[in-house]
Amino acid sequence: MIWSTMAIREPLLKYFISIAITVGAAISGYYAAYTGLRVDLANKAEERYVAELDIRLARLETTISERFATRDDLSSFKADVITKLSAIEGVIRQLDRCEVEAAKSDNSTNKKGK
Repeated sequence: MIWSTMAIREPLLKYFISIAITVGAAISGYYAAYTGLRVDLANKAEERYVAELDIRLARLETTISERFATRDDLSSFKADVITKLSAIEGVIRQLDRCEVEAAKSDNSTNKKGK
């Protein structure tokens, strides 16, 4: 009888061990696949985040270049304004001379007429 119980227990023990190893392998495979998917998703999310930041940075650079002038732009603008103001001053001086001459000619005709 000892041999018969031993004969039944040994295959049963081998069967439970093989089931335990199979379940362990299945759980291990599940966690490996789960971890791999998490890593892949994290990498994709990071790549997407970096790409989104890159797009935002490009938009910011474009906005800055459109709204703000460089030092050379400011110096050329300053030179243009100075040139235009000088031209305006010249025209005003000419107008003042014309008014003074017109006033002198009016005074001289008024004096001659009296």
